Amino acid sequence: MKQVAGLQSPTWLQRTQYITNPVGYWEKAYQAYPDAFWAKGIDFGKRLLVFYTPAAAQQIIENRSGQLITTAFDSELRAIFGDSSFFTLEGWRHQQARKLLIPMLHGKHIQSYGELICTLIKDVLQAVPFDRPFNVLEVAQDISMQVMIKLLFGSYHQARYQQIKHLMVEMVSLFASNIAGVPLFFRFLQKDLGLASPWGRFLKQRQQMQALIYAEIADRRAQPNQRDDLLSLLMLATDEQGQALTDEELLGQVLSLLFTGNESTAASIAWSWYRVYQDAEIKAKMLTELNCLETPRDPLSLMRLPYLSAVCNETLRMYPVTMFMIPRLVKSTTEICGCQVDAGTLITVGTYIIHHREDIYPNPKTFNPDRFLNRQFSHYEFLPFGGGIRSCIGGEIALYQLKLALATVVSQFSLKLANQRSVHPRRRNTILAPIQLKMVKGQ
Repeated sequence: MKQVAGLQSPTWLQRTQYITNPVGYWEKAYQAYPDAFWAKGIDFGKRLLVFYTPAAAQQIIENRSGQLITTAFDSELRAIFGDSSFFTLEGWRHQQARKLLIPMLHGKHIQSYGELICTLIKDVLQAVPFDRPFNVLEVAQDISMQVMIKLLFGSYHQARYQQIKHLMVEMVSLFASNIAGVPLFFRFLQKDLGLASPWGRFLKQRQQMQALIYAEIADRRAQPNQRDDLLSLLMLATDEQGQALTDEELLGQVLSLLFTGNESTAASIAWSWYRVYQDAEIKAKMLTELNCLETPRDPLSLMRLPYLSAVCNETLRMYPVTMFMIPRLVKSTTEICGCQVDAGTLITVGTYIIHHREDIYPNPKTFNPDRFLNRQFSHYEFLPFGGGIRSCIGGEIALYQLKLALATVVSQFSLKLANQRSVHPRRRNTILAPIQLKMVKGQ
């Protein structure tokens, strides 16, 4: 059996490197260990073993041996989402939550939101001032927040929903900071010292967010109306025993959808704009394809465009939604691609490294949408939303927003980069974002 090694630097230093420079952390590990390594820089309360070959990804995702289980673990996810979120549930409770949510976030149900999403995208962009640099990530975040709040609650402009949006911005920004956000990654700093401490501020914001959502649920229970938003569907849904979700369970799912439907989608939208407007040839190809549509404003027609799809896939390859999949727990000693893995170990798939392997994606640091036109990659080579029963439950709606936002901005707005300086990925919570990217809207 092969033995898996880890970087030799102290754990505290690796954790600091992962927080401040995650791309450098992954690249250093891959250069030292081509297949897997012990990630001391990522704290889930147990040792984390990261694999990053397609063969290992397939073995972990398929789990044919049955030795890998989903598990609840102490992490930043639990701090944000609580104990009833599909992110933090385990076993059959997690499977039940996914079974309940998947129909609401896939297929025809999501496709019916196409025109709504396009309208919200245009509203946000029309509000951007002309001829002044704007922060692209902030605009993209505004788009994704408005879309998810509208889908969840059926409205966006009411005072309560604006308060929810304001708290979302504060909470996301707090933990995005490399200084204030450190307690998210170091448990010994998770102390409530009041509003003067980052963790104290987070707990206060979380309490306010929970109160707003509980108030919304209570109002709807007191005055039931026929609605088609996601919260209404969740409140009407029942499990196989006919049991409806409790208020706590509703809170967990709403928080999960609010935050996961915001931060990662916004980053993907921002990266796609950056890459398209950095390369005139790519933008020209997109415009040619969009102009050939018989019904250019039809969202379903946009979704089927091959070059638009290739551009979005290449964006998700270079900047995957998650840098690694949600870990699995090993029940009893098993073998993965020739490596012995002991019981009690947490294992995961390093998505970022797989997406940047030279043997799968030649010249991986080059943005090349044509690679997705010339080759069909397997689900274990291209996995921007993870895979298996822990895959991103909102992947389809995230891709839908990404395509519609990119097609809308290219075909209906005049944008340009504020400057030609390269923008490098920086950690923002658990994702990679173009934090300093600025663009200008022309007349």
